[in-house]
Amino acid sequence: MSTFDGRVALVTGAGSGIGAAIAADLAAKGAKVVVTDIDPGAAQRMVDGITGAGGEAAAFQQDASRPEESEAAVRFAVDTFGALHHAVNNAGIGPKQAPVGEIDLADWERVIGLNLSGVLTGCATRSPSSSPRTTRRSPRS
Repeated sequence: MSTFDGRVALVTGAGSGIGAAIAADLAAKGAKVVVTDIDPGAAQRMVDGITGAGGEAAAFQQDASRPEESEAAVRFAVDTFGALHHAVNNAGIGPKQAPVGEIDLADWERVIGLNLSGVLTGCATRSPSSSPRTTRRSPRS
């Protein structure tokens, strides 16, 4: 039995790069994976790769900088796979390259919104205190 058999993992920014590698590795180790990405096509391509290799995965379009979308991703995981045990807040972006005095502040706010605030809200929606949102209760509970 693998470490992740029967477990459900959510990976943000998993349509490409490091997130895709993490999602593929978790699936290979037995996890059911929710692949989230701002690009729904990229998320679905990753899911197709995971399921083609015999794993279980589902795609979810998510802008990880938006708290309501983090909550929706958790609900999707629970609704789709019955629980959420692990989450990887991987989504992140870099600013457009420019000298400090020429950085576009709107672009900078977008970077901060995803790389800092997005990680905070991602953790908050998946914390133990949020357990009613991360595990579906059986009718007998």
